[in-house]
Amino acid sequence: MTFLKIPVHQSRGIMSFVRASVGTMLGASVTLGVLQSLKVWWPSFVFMVAVMLLGGFVNYQLLRRAFSFGKSESALCSVPGGIAEMILLSGTTGGEQWRVAIVHAVRIALAILLIPILIDFVAENEIVRGSGPALPCTEWDDAFWFVVCIAAGLLSQKLKFIPARIVLVPMLVCCVLHVTGVTDFVVSTQLSNVVQIFIGINVGSRFAGVSTKLLMQVVLAAACVVMVQICFAFGSALVGAGFFDADPITLALAYSPGGLAEMSLIAISIGQEVAIIGFHHIARVLGALCTAPLILKSLTRRP
Repeated sequence: MTFLKIPVHQSRGIMSFVRASVGTMLGASVTLGVLQSLKVWWPSFVFMVAVMLLGGFVNYQLLRRAFSFGKSESALCSVPGGIAEMILLSGTTGGEQWRVAIVHAVRIALAILLIPILIDFVAENEIVRGSGPALPCTEWDDAFWFVVCIAAGLLSQKLKFIPARIVLVPMLVCCVLHVTGVTDFVVSTQLSNVVQIFIGINVGSRFAGVSTKLLMQVVLAAACVVMVQICFAFGSALVGAGFFDADPITLALAYSPGGLAEMSLIAISIGQEVAIIGFHHIARVLGALCTAPLILKSLTRRP
């Protein structure tokens, strides 16, 4: 729609519900057994952080030397953190926000398009779509608890100190409800499909207001950044699978540069361990949000 000159606008209200729904879907997949297994996964978290730092350094040098990006722009485009947070940080350093926005929008868009294809290509066995746990129609009592989790996410938007709160808070509330045995509801397939549609619309709408010429000047750099990140993600997944005795497809989704919501939905659609993947991406976003300001301070000598 953007390329056809048709006005496109993001609906913040709808996307708040969508993001909260994704958090609820993640929380619904967390069981006591999953939490107990996390003590086995901590080496994978450490490995992911090391890979993220190495890939970020490579992309920083690539953007600086090959595409003449500024220091702060190169750093923020190289960190696979939350798109909104990275754009906000770019404004505090006097950088060009549109560059950071386009790179991260392309990162998420290409990750959604390429990662399922790559997973089909590298998987030893054919992946059956929807082979995960069956998602029945939501009952009335299930709907009640679902609304409770959504409401918790919407109310959490005032808690500025919590990163990715619109996803994280509903996930934690839903997780507690499931682990304590209060409810065992799952989100229906129909609702999951609707959420995926709105996420796709949201990614595409981020290009609104950007001319085609301006977009093309940065899209090549963004594509190179994404390819480096995907190569590091899949390469480290293949290496990590041997060390951690894990499914390489699960690790590939866990280490991939896509957004938390997008990668989690891909995991749901192909029946992977959604909770483990979600926890990896939450750790990635939290790590990015914690390290990015420190990196910017050292590069720009600004607080």
